[in-house]
Amino acid sequence: MSRTSMTGPIRPALAVLVVLLAASPAAPTTVCDTTPGRVLFTPTVDPSALNGFLAFLGNQTITPPTAPLVIPGLCTDHQIAINTGVSHLPFGSSTFMVTPSLGQIRVDLNLPGPYNIGIDGSNYQQVHCSNSFPCNVTIPYINENGCDIESNIVRPVLGLLHAGASWDDIKATQIADTCVLPNCTAVNPLESSSVNLTNFQLHTGISCEVCLPAPLPHLCLDPCLGSVIDPLITNLVEPTIENAINGILRPKPDEGLLIDVFAWDITHDFFCLDIPEVTACKNRNPVAAAVGPRDHGVNALFYSLPMGVAGVLAFRLRRRSARKPPA
Repeated sequence: MSRTSMTGPIRPALAVLVVLLAASPAAPTTVCDTTPGRVLFTPTVDPSALNGFLAFLGNQTITPPTAPLVIPGLCTDHQIAINTGVSHLPFGSSTFMVTPSLGQIRVDLNLPGPYNIGIDGSNYQQVHCSNSFPCNVTIPYINENGCDIESNIVRPVLGLLHAGASWDDIKATQIADTCVLPNCTAVNPLESSSVNLTNFQLHTGISCEVCLPAPLPHLCLDPCLGSVIDPLITNLVEPTIENAINGILRPKPDEGLLIDVFAWDITHDFFCLDIPEVTACKNRNPVAAAVGPRDHGVNALFYSLPMGVAGVLAFRLRRRSARKPPA
């Protein structure tokens, strides 16, 4: 059979395969996605819990780790270590928004600015020397090639790099799934955590023009030019700061400080009372389908009651639920 005759039936099959692959759902991320028979519910929480936690944190300092920056040159690349210094995170004066929905709870945190930090370059290293002409030409008497000459010119300038960066505020978002597992356990696993710096800007304004000396060809480059170095530093420093802040809010992959504040509140009504979805599960009600938003949780009522009245009401509700129906 010729190759032409085989492509006829193969092309439709490939088209169907591409459509099926494109339509396949995304990989699940939490136990609420991977457990059959889980029941989704809308959490009811008291935002004052997060307010108190942020006030407890107050102002926290953060020092992002040193990151290596590689700047392209004529014959060789130039690597320096970027140190961003200390930033102060005003958790105590931050604002937030808690958004519960069916099967999910989202917390958005805004840390007000403005923020300003210094960026210093240090620990210069020459990397990735080119073997092409004229970089591989060794100049007599000084026994240096084009890479060494360029490095000796750039080293004292980049090693003393002083720049600055600023941004308006910090926005953090953490999202958790909420569901009741078939074993009647209410869980709220962390689904995602992200941090973004608003309007991040870099300020350098230095020059370190490099020109290869004779007898090498006359080639010049300014690796410190803003259009060259600014995007490189920005793409390195901004995610480094974001990851450092996200590391504070997410000490472990399955933990989120903004969500964990509500962990007990999400799964229980007034301290020890199970949420209705757990009670239904323990009563062997079907748990295969998702339920609507929960507006009958008793915790919404308890938050507005004095502690003594709420305790008596909780006791009476539990005693009433424990009575057997009349025969």
